[in-house]
Amino acid sequence: MSEEITADAVLVAYGEACATLTPRIKEALGEVASGDVVEVRTDDPSAREDVAAWSRLTGHALIDVVEEDERRTRFLLRKK
Repeated sequence: MSEEITADAVLVAYGEACATLTPRIKEALGEVASGDVVEVRTDDPSAREDVAAWSRLTGHALIDVVEEDERRTRFLLRKK
């Protein structure tokens, strides 16, 4: 990515599966203004596919995915 994006809020969700992760993402996005960015940090490997699918279904933009290692991932989501 060419420019650094600063998150308006950070959700640290290590140890959570997508069954609890996506409701927490929804809650975090509900606490910020439209256009704001929420960074989600997770260590659930299935989140790499699930968060992308969830963002498409909900209309929130997935603007970046950073795979820190084989398990940990950071997602940047912009609230619609």
